Amino acid sequence: MKETVMAFKKCLSEGVEKSKSSFEEVLKSVLYPKTIKGGAFHKILKCVVEKGGIHKPKKGKLININMKLSSCLTDSIDEEFKKTFPNEGNSGPFNGVINVFSLGTEKLMKKECENVKLQLTFLKTEEEKMKTKLNKLIRERKKTIYSSLTTTIEEKMKPCYDRAKEIKGEGTLRNMRETIEIHVHGSKDVMFAQAKNNMVKKLKDLMLEILEKLCNTMQESIELSLKTDGDSIPDVSDELKFVNKYYNDLKRTDIVPR
Repeated sequence: MKETVMAFKKCLSEGVEKSKSSFEEVLKSVLYPKTIKGGAFHKILKCVVEKGGIHKPKKGKLININMKLSSCLTDSIDEEFKKTFPNEGNSGPFNGVINVFSLGTEKLMKKECENVKLQLTFLKTEEEKMKTKLNKLIRERKKTIYSSLTTTIEEKMKPCYDRAKEIKGEGTLRNMRETIEIHVHGSKDVMFAQAKNNMVKKLKDLMLEILEKLCNTMQESIELSLKTDGDSIPDVSDELKFVNKYYNDLKRTDIVPR
């Protein structure tokens, strides 16, 4: 999992640099559309800034300045994101580490562990239930992680939208355009890096939550199984130590690039 964080940081760092070098071209495509005349676009841009950078005209495509500005960032992690969070039916999220995790109960049941078969069956059931819950958590959280890039840009752009929507009188279109352009130019060194760091933090937080739930749930299940009648179950502490090591290593991972 630590390798996943590093891979995302590398991809996003490239996305940040590309965003900083291409934002002018991106803004030009949005603020100076070739297919819409100035008079008509004045009203459209006014709607855009009044709605936080997003507007769907009655005719034409959706205008989303925030998504356009974050496009280099999202493009940079698309492949890594698909690999980390594959669709159903593949190996599973995080290169299958959750799906392949096991306390080894099936192997133990095949050995001379007949006297604790009930406890091992219970642990196997709890293990599968836990994996199902974790995979559901990941499916829900991955949408937030991916969209966080655009969400951060939207938050950082809000001050300029607020200023632009108050502009009135002669030269309104020109002044709205300049307000947006000046804001992005002055914010580019911080805004894109902030979007990157926010996404990496959300990714890392999810990983920590997964490992914490994995360790705590299995520890509780083991303790519960030991309270049942019968001999003690075989030692599976090594597996839990392995999870704890991942958890502690990940906590020490610096999410902010140096």
